[in-house]
Amino acid sequence: MKLKLPEITVYRLALYLRVLERLSREGRELVRSEELARLCGVSPAQLRKDLSFVGTFGVRGVGYQVRSLERELKRILGRDRIWHLALAGLNELGKALLAERRLQEKGFRFVAVFDWREEWIGKVIHEVYVYSLEQMPYLVKESEIEIGVITLAGEKAREMVQALSRSGIRAILNLGPEPLEAPRSDLIFRHADLTLSFDLVSFALSSGYGSVR
Repeated sequence: MKLKLPEITVYRLALYLRVLERLSREGRELVRSEELARLCGVSPAQLRKDLSFVGTFGVRGVGYQVRSLERELKRILGRDRIWHLALAGLNELGKALLAERRLQEKGFRFVAVFDWREEWIGKVIHEVYVYSLEQMPYLVKESEIEIGVITLAGEKAREMVQALSRSGIRAILNLGPEPLEAPRSDLIFRHADLTLSFDLVSFALSSGYGSVR
């Protein structure tokens, strides 16, 4: 059965997982809900409510088994497998993503770059080969690419969305500066505004709040 959760809950589950991964690396076996909530910047009640959406975890008076909860959250978030990604269109932000090792550690692996410029086609950028747009439909199927990533703006970004959609890709993550429209109703489409965090920081500084979560 598919689990449907509010996006804000999914965001917090991912935050809990990030902290649990750190605790696991440190060799921790147990963590109490109060401590985990504090490390994640939420209330213990919110933590317990979020975890209740996905099952019963923890023992009253003892806490949560770190690795057990970590494994379960990875399963729920789809982090228990490798996801193949393609970057559609090269720019400096895209190159930085290709070099980001933390994505690979979390199971997100770029296996192809697609570009329309002859000077880039055939090159290898951070161990990832650059293919032509004409090769996209074949490579998406052959390499089992499920997520397309776009960092471009303007007309080229819209062209990349159309090309990825025609290739049969299942999901697109738009990291460019402007929202784009999904051309297929069955296409999972997300726009992540990288400047939003700066807005949150500027709000915290302007309003005098110590932190914004």
